Amino acid sequence: MSSNSDCLVMGTAFKLQVPQVRLFVESLRKHYDGPVMLLVTSLDSRDLVVYLCSRGVTPVFFDCPYWMLTHIQVARYIRYGEILRGSERAYDRILLSDVSDILFQAHPFAGAPPGELLCFLEHADRRIGKCQANSLWMEQIYGPEVLARLKDCMISCSGTTIGSHAAILRYIDLLLSYADPKILAALKGFRGHDQAIHNFLLHTGALPQAQLVPNGQHVLTLGGAPDSEVILGPNGTLLSPDGRLCPIVHHYEARGQSHIAAAFPMDAR
Repeated sequence: MSSNSDCLVMGTAFKLQVPQVRLFVESLRKHYDGPVMLLVTSLDSRDLVVYLCSRGVTPVFFDCPYWMLTHIQVARYIRYGEILRGSERAYDRILLSDVSDILFQAHPFAGAPPGELLCFLEHADRRIGKCQANSLWMEQIYGPEVLARLKDCMISCSGTTIGSHAAILRYIDLLLSYADPKILAALKGFRGHDQAIHNFLLHTGALPQAQLVPNGQHVLTLGGAPDSEVILGPNGTLLSPDGRLCPIVHHYEARGQSHIAAAFPMDAR
């Protein structure tokens, strides 16, 4: 595994408060001391910026989403691309991550499968056509014919993606090339369309270098997982059905939140 300084974690804390980012930051810093950048806005609270700086997290200001036609979930990739393209350092591994519903249980890159671009599947039974949200996003962006074509495909969550510097930049550029402002402008009030583009690219072969990693093999995504497959481990951990401790847990708030919170009491500093 690369040294911490050769890795980068990137996320977006747009309009979030300290309690909404605290578990992400505290659990990450428990296992990883490398570079972390979170997008914020100048209208966010000063407390958020002060807190991030106190944990060695770099706040990167990004005010454009207030007037952009696209929702922040798509617009964030524009800023990510700017940062990575302007970086003097080429990172070996980069994690693009959601923030408010992510928990780290180990070093985020420890034991990650090899590959230039890693995309992580949700629960094995989840299919685009059987999920109301994913069906809606896909149809809104690409229309009913594409939805019918991809309805039986497994869902990959765009909230966690790992890749090399070059692969992440290619991924960002390709995703944004499919983010048609004419379509997105008509979808005001909706969010999540980056996931529709993400899955379209994966399931149409536009990302041939991408490796699809099954749920629970590095990232454990709990949204949509049956209760019987959620295993509470010691010290606030959440385990995959085979008892594996995954470094990254997504949608942790869906299961066992009180159990997790005990490991990170609010007054801990």
